[in-house]
Amino acid sequence: MPAQRAQVAALLLFVVSAFLRAGAQASPDSLARGILLRELADSTLWPEGVDRDPRTGDFYVASVRHRTIVRVTPGGSERALWSRDDRRFGAMLGVRVDPRRRVVWATTSGIPQMEGWTPGDSAIAALLRIDARTGRILRRWNLPPAPRGHVLGDLALGPHGDVFLTDSYEPVLYRLRPGADTLERFTHPLFRSLQGMAATDDGRFVYVADYSRGLLRVRLADGDVQRLGAAAGTDTRGCDGIVLHRGAIVAVQNGASPARIVRFVLDAAGDSIVATQVLDQNPSLAPEPTIGTMMGDRFVYVANSQWEEFDDAGRLKAGARLTPPRLVAVPVPRGTP
Repeated sequence: MPAQRAQVAALLLFVVSAFLRAGAQASPDSLARGILLRELADSTLWPEGVDRDPRTGDFYVASVRHRTIVRVTPGGSERALWSRDDRRFGAMLGVRVDPRRRVVWATTSGIPQMEGWTPGDSAIAALLRIDARTGRILRRWNLPPAPRGHVLGDLALGPHGDVFLTDSYEPVLYRLRPGADTLERFTHPLFRSLQGMAATDDGRFVYVADYSRGLLRVRLADGDVQRLGAAAGTDTRGCDGIVLHRGAIVAVQNGASPARIVRFVLDAAGDSIVATQVLDQNPSLAPEPTIGTMMGDRFVYVANSQWEEFDDAGRLKAGARLTPPRLVAVPVPRGTP
């Protein structure tokens, strides 16, 4: 998650970016393997999260700027699930589809980057359960006010219907069990700036990207947290959205310069990285990627979010140029590179 989204992590972002930039200088700036899959019409959308409903082929794109989620059909039509700038919501950040239950889960937080923000909006922080067919809000879980507010940046679904979400500001990993009324909290000294997460198929662990700490593994039975082991020279800091696919973590590493899509191959135990592979690094097509999802064996991600085009108060920077939001797809190989 870029520093503009979590101001308390600005210094950490600078340090991480500088470190990763130094490591990237030995490789070419472009390792372009991704292709443009969709281009949305509204250049002011400010996209963040994305997911796809495998039943319908629809993509759901979360809008930071306009407090809504846009459904994009396979034919290319675009429709917001509710009207723009609906004051019930803050910026829409994470979005995940549960196709079996035909619902969409989303996170919303009140931050200055959304249009029409007022100081009172800082109290907005909620998990939403949405009817995928109608866009109707089925349930809302509001977080209590916190001194620094909340930024609920991303979420993930577990194999048994659990919902996981992260708060970058506190920082806390939350879990909502199926049918539960309250969110469970996981905290740990290793948590500093939590971003994306991915649950294992057996439901025992959740991998979490901490922007300044790197990739972590949380054991759900007791809340134990470990930093993933890795060979010398491997750095997992600066990762935003992640997914787990065929024994590897596919991550959007936007703390690197240029930003890139990276595949971290795990060992059999799932607690160490045995290989690292850059899948996509294309500043012209994907200058500011954030979050992605799997579409078969392709990783589809938001390629040009707009955090760098606005200042921390949500004002467009001088000389900034907004471009239509792009979804880029990159093949994800199997096995160890």
